[in-house]
Amino acid sequence: MANHGKHEPRNGVEADKAWSVEQHGIDPIPLKDRHGTPAELFKMWIGANTNYVVVVTGALALSQGLSLWQALGAILVGNLLGCFVLGLTTIMGPRTGTSGIMTSRSSFGQLGSFLPKAVSLISALSWFSINSVVATQALETLLKMGGFHSHAVVWISLAIILVAEILLAIFGHATIIAAEKWIAVALAILFGGLAAFVLPHTSFAAASAINHGGGSFNTWLIAMGIVFSYPIGWANFASDYSRYFPAETSWKKIALAAGGGQFVALVFCEVIGVLFATALGGTLGDDPVSQLGRFLPTWFIVPLLFAIILGGIAANVPNGYTAGLGLLALRIPINRVTSLTIIALFTLCFRIVTVFYGQFFDMYQVFLNYMVFWTAPWAAIVIVDYFMRDGRYRREDWMKWGSGAYWYNGGIFWPGVIALITGTVACVAFSNSPTYVSPLMHNVLGWGDLSFEAGLLLAGLTYFVLARRHPLFHKSNSHVPLSAEVPSHSI
Repeated sequence: MANHGKHEPRNGVEADKAWSVEQHGIDPIPLKDRHGTPAELFKMWIGANTNYVVVVTGALALSQGLSLWQALGAILVGNLLGCFVLGLTTIMGPRTGTSGIMTSRSSFGQLGSFLPKAVSLISALSWFSINSVVATQALETLLKMGGFHSHAVVWISLAIILVAEILLAIFGHATIIAAEKWIAVALAILFGGLAAFVLPHTSFAAASAINHGGGSFNTWLIAMGIVFSYPIGWANFASDYSRYFPAETSWKKIALAAGGGQFVALVFCEVIGVLFATALGGTLGDDPVSQLGRFLPTWFIVPLLFAIILGGIAANVPNGYTAGLGLLALRIPINRVTSLTIIALFTLCFRIVTVFYGQFFDMYQVFLNYMVFWTAPWAAIVIVDYFMRDGRYRREDWMKWGSGAYWYNGGIFWPGVIALITGTVACVAFSNSPTYVSPLMHNVLGWGDLSFEAGLLLAGLTYFVLARRHPLFHKSNSHVPLSAEVPSHSI
């Protein structure tokens, strides 16, 4: 097959140019519009994950009752495992040509995929709203430093943040890729400065004393699970940013670039979070932005606040973009611009809740733990499905409704649905986190949190056992070429 993407300019093709509105929705990307290389993903994932919310995630690991050294170990292991899964959920993009959550159609059926699609949409909306909170807090602090003390400053800040995020998301894929690589450089410099100011206030001798939970292996597992939750929370978005690559692009290079970029950014920011929380006595509190003044000179707070704002926007644009695609994947008859308007309204409602009723730090921790309950099983299923098919999909049937290889039995492929339910039940049953303590873990096993491990293993194994002998699976996977043109319409 001719590689239509090799000779295209780096800023994209006509349908996907940086700083122009992307022309594709969830329809599989035609071969003539394929472009890009895995190296783009490395830069993009660094830009999207170098932000203050990730700093807060590192502080969360410490707040479970670990010493600094135990928390750093949880950060390394949790991110290594989570970013590995993220990398593997990126490899479907070039072979399917469509968004990450649309991959569910091959493993759940066209109708059955509505279950993970709906949960994925809630996930993307939640991420978008959470990142908006921190970016809004930073802009609010900046405006107050400039003399604006009106009660409306929080809503003005939110409006500015939302407009910036939605506009970039409307421009779409190529713009996100182009913007993130430059944002990554600026944020790395400024967050490195934050580490330099915090480090002198971190007593490594006293760090082992921050150990409210006893620092046991059980506590370490809980903290490691929280760290793992962040990267895997992006898994259902991952293929959105690899779908423009030529179909024959090496899956190993894609997985390494995506997972590696995210790993570098997460470890960098979460280590800063641990150091910062250690200096503060173990936690950043419910308004983590306000804590910056404790150790930073005024001249540095201003550019750092800009960095927090920029980092929040950089993280949120992919969330908004994916949420928009998620609404389209539910077959709602709207365009991508309308879907992003709905997302902005949802975020406004979420911000009202956090301003008047919410404790952000607690809400974020609960959200991270809930993410694992469905994302880990889903990721295991689509990864196993990919390798069982050797990465070969019937792209001519991808967008069909009521017929085609992925309609299966009345629109449902039961091995996928059963595996997702099994994995989710396993996650809940083996959960021993601040979000939920199961009777099995607390009263019987007496162990730490094993939710994501159980969910990944049982969901993946269940799908493999049930799908490999299923006649409809073999029918959908027989005589499928690696690459073929797909219809440009979306149904």
